[in-house]
Amino acid sequence: MKSGQMPGLVLATATAVDDPLGQGRIKITYPWLDETLESDWIPLASPFAGPDRGLYMMPEVGDEMVAGFLHGDFNHPVVLGALWNGQSEVPSADPRQRMIRSVNGHTIRFVDSTPTLGDKGALIIEDAHGNKIVMANTHMLIQAVGTLVIQGASITLNGRPVTPSPNPV
Repeated sequence: MKSGQMPGLVLATATAVDDPLGQGRIKITYPWLDETLESDWIPLASPFAGPDRGLYMMPEVGDEMVAGFLHGDFNHPVVLGALWNGQSEVPSADPRQRMIRSVNGHTIRFVDSTPTLGDKGALIIEDAHGNKIVMANTHMLIQAVGTLVIQGASITLNGRPVTPSPNPV
């Protein structure tokens, strides 16, 4: 890199994610430059960001980030995303899975076709407690580790009305 020239994209480390103004900003450091140089609160690019909408997922402190600079100005960084690496591994090595997974293990999986889930795959929602919903073309499963509660003004199972309990729990 020549003197005065700014890099296009750089590696950074998330150092703070609890934006005091609640604007979805984070702070980063630049390990390749100076570990002690911390940014101000900077924006985090997110798909479909707009007024009270968009994909909202904050990184964890210590995550490896990719940052760019608006108009090449080092004083205006923007975090473009995060990276998996040898220390932060991918949540699944199966290329048929599209997945959203939280730190605690709550997971939404979009699984493309498999022999066990059918020709159109499945949508699987799991929480960290072991509760699960599986929707596939061969079956649908609702699995609860405790009590399964279904609430509604009227409930019909296999064409038969079910009288809801006034206080199911």
